[in-house]
Formats: sequence, C-alpha cells, structure tokens
Amino acid sequence: MGGKNKIGGIFSRDKFDMDFRSALKRRSLTVVSKTDNDIYEITDGTSTFKIDAKKARKIYEKNNSQKDLENFIRGVEKECDMENRMVSFTNGQEFLRFIVMRSSDVNEDMISADFVDGLKKVVVYTSDDTNLHFIDDACMKRWAVPREVLFSVADRNMCKLLSRAEVEKSEVAPGIMALEFNMKSKKLLASLMMCNDFRRTVYKHMGSKFLVVAPSENNLLVLENITNNILEGLGNVIVKEYTKSKHPLTTDVMLFTPDDIQIAGRFSVNDELTPETAGRSLD
Repeated sequence: MGGKNKIGGIFSRDKFDMDFRSALKRRSLTVVSKTDNDIYEITDGTSTFKIDAKKARKIYEKNNSQKDLENFIRGVEKECDMENRMVSFTNGQEFLRFIVMRSSDVNEDMISADFVDGLKKVVVYTSDDTNLHFIDDACMKRWAVPREVLFSVADRNMCKLLSRAEVEKSEVAPGIMALEFNMKSKKLLASLMMCNDFRRTVYKHMGSKFLVVAPSENNLLVLENITNNILEGLGNVIVKEYTKSKHPLTTDVMLFTPDDIQIAGRFSVNDELTPETAGRSLD
C-alpha cells in the first residue's frame, strides 16, 4: 500500500498548472516555459512576457476557486496587452511609472536618476501598479526618446496616482500632526514623494516645510517640522520597518522645503538606536 501511495505521488497531477494552461489556451495564450518556482513565460504569438504565479497558486490551492484563477488570468491578459502596446512610445507611455530604490540596489542597466542621498528614482512600466518591470535597452532603442522624456511622462502618471490616493491626517503625538497616504497598490506608495505634485498636495495640510520618512517601499509618513526629542520616539518604528521589509529604503529623515530636500537626520540600524543629526535643525 505504501508503495502505491509513493508511486501515485510521483504521477500526481499539478491541478493549478493544468487549469492555468487550459485557461490560457482558451485565450490564445501559450506557456513557453515554466520554472520550479512558478515563473511562467507566456506568449500570444507576438509578445513574450513573464508572470510570477506563486501567489496565484497559493490562493487557488487554498480555495480551489475558478473565480480566483479567472481574476489572475485577467491580470495576465492585461500584461499581454501592455507588452503589445509597449512596442511604441506613443502606445506604451501610459504604463510608465518611477520607483524609489536604494542606490546600492540600482544597476547600470536601469534608467535611473539621483533623488536624495542614498536613494534613486528608477523608471519602470506596469499594467496594474503592482507587477513592475524595468525598461531595458531594447525598449530604449525601439522608442528612441531621451531619458528626460521618460522621467517626465512617468512623473505625469505618478501625479495621477497621487491625485487618487487617500490622504489621512492624524495626531501622532500631542500637537504633532502627520499625513499618511493610502492607495490600492502599496508597491508605489513611497515613490509618491518623488512626483512633482507631492509638495503641492502636502502644502494643503502641512505648510511648505515638513519631514518625510520612508523606511520601505510601502510606507510613507509626512510629519510636521518637529523637534528631535519627538522624532526619537518614532525611531524604533522607522528602524523596525526598515529591517523587516523585503524592500527597505532608508532610515533617513528628509526635510522638504520649497527649494530642495535635505537629510535632516538619520537613525542607525543597530542594537542601540541613536538619532544622528546631519547638521540640520529639526526645530
């Protein structure tokens, strides 16, 4: 009996894989290849693109729901449509965004520009603001547009995202107000601070001088220009979020003014939390 079970296990069918491939085939999409960690390469005969199906598999195997699979397939169709439209800059520009990344995580193949000390702005494209793709050399050659144009269009699209984000103002300490931003996709949340409309949006609530902390890609907090002793109380939260995140950004405290962005202070990532001022007063 044990032998039968063992043999049966070897030949057991991968239901998710079978149902996924069948659903793709009904939409004239074909799997080119698949890795052991559920990265599928898919083609419609014109464009080829990769999809990470790990999360979809987990949801499907938990719920055994065709509806969950259909929702995932709709996302695949959007990816396919985007890839086809990315052939030309005119059709592909609506998918452009930029993300904030640590300078140490950026490589020379990425379309990047300096933001503030330790952080860079990197151009990506996306169909759903969650699955992000870097622009490659082939795309740059095909489009033949200056890098500055890519950043300008990406900024315009990021400003649209910011305009749709929910802005919540709350008191985080006696007399100290903070702003938090919420939107459907958290992947681009911290990146909102780099778009041109960010200051204007914050001005309505905070005035023209404020602090920003962004310990990870999905955490962005705007604070009034407060004193060091108040900020120290947030230090543990900032460092904890930075160290536990899969995509950490910075423990720096950024001071936004009408003219520039300065590093007002930073928290060390070690056992003893110590704020280190960078020559800028938080008063």
